Amino acid sequence: MRLLWIKTSPLHPLTRGGDLRSYHLLRWLNRWHEVDFAGMAADAGQLAATDLAGEYCRKSTWIRFPLASQKLPRPLFLMGAALNLRSELPYAVQRFTSLKWKAHLRSVIQNGNYDAIICDFLFPASSLPWDIHAGSRVPWILFQHNVESLIWKRRAETRRGFGKAYLRDQWKRMESFEKRSCAAFDAVLSVSDEDSRVMREDYALPNVLGAVPTGVDVEYFQQIPRQLAAKPTVVFVGSMDWYANVDAVKAFVAESWPQVRAAVPEARLQIVGRQPSADILALAGEAQGIEVTGTVPDVRPYLRAAHAMVVPLRIGGGTRLKIYEAMAAEVPVVSTSIGAEGLPVTDGQHIVLGETSQTLAEGVTRLLTQPDLARDIAAAALQQVAIPFSWQAAAKQMETYCLQAIANKPTHA
Repeated sequence: MRLLWIKTSPLHPLTRGGDLRSYHLLRWLNRWHEVDFAGMAADAGQLAATDLAGEYCRKSTWIRFPLASQKLPRPLFLMGAALNLRSELPYAVQRFTSLKWKAHLRSVIQNGNYDAIICDFLFPASSLPWDIHAGSRVPWILFQHNVESLIWKRRAETRRGFGKAYLRDQWKRMESFEKRSCAAFDAVLSVSDEDSRVMREDYALPNVLGAVPTGVDVEYFQQIPRQLAAKPTVVFVGSMDWYANVDAVKAFVAESWPQVRAAVPEARLQIVGRQPSADILALAGEAQGIEVTGTVPDVRPYLRAAHAMVVPLRIGGGTRLKIYEAMAAEVPVVSTSIGAEGLPVTDGQHIVLGETSQTLAEGVTRLLTQPDLARDIAAAALQQVAIPFSWQAAAKQMETYCLQAIANKPTHA
């Protein structure tokens, strides 16, 4: 097959879950087929990252679009959010909407002779040249890493005060845009059976083919020896410029971590992830036993030294790669059900689940104070992901869905 992959940014640096998922899938798909990539580059860092696109595609084309930055300067972000009040689009989509990109994509699609076109995440949908879609023999496929409106709904529900009304408005806009856009594609893919169910039932979509499973490279995480830290260590791993992670860490440190420290005074918490905000950096301190690392060149040493990993997410969608990575690294995980959503894991066997600050603290404390329990859960978790959840298997499932979409597309205009 000749495939065109469309995304709002390059995949490097590989520090975000969605980019990691796309990267590993594309590396396999590009081995078996011919993959072209069409994207945006917001700044010098992203432009430099385009030089690495050869790792996951045959050919790539880019336009420069500063607003596509994942982290706009605050004044520019707030100005855009205010202007967005006049738009029907949610701000998270409007930020990536570009007439220049639409014209570029039109040219790429019309001249590419592709067998299938894959839109990675929902955000490029507003810039696709939909006028050339109706008469095309080529299926347009949407790869949904999350049900985006569900993230905004949860964000609105957990917010208090001034911002709640704004977030509720954005949730409703996202819900409307997402339902309308998903219906326009020939096929929709999710990352979990639960997300597929939501889109079929809540959005009444007949074009949801199914889920592309989350994968993990077990051998990669086993390359570094498992050597536990001298003091009981809990790790949180995630991009610290993503609001769901920031919300989770702040709530855990404020409400659960004091309970863990009361039970295990020597416990240490490492917050590992890129671009921590000022309020996350302020959490660090010896008195609380908290370290904020910022960007690290390799997350494996932190995972392989940790006694437990915590995923206390209150906002989210899709599936969390960080849990599979911890399982591959033999680190027992304590998570909320939202954090573990969509993953085939069983509470008490592969993972420890907790829904409140108290039950999260109790789960972490149990793993720190009961080493046999921690080892048993880590061993069962490793066995769970060792064979069936390779990235090659995940890419093979995506390949199958692409072939199905091609077969389902009428050949006449």
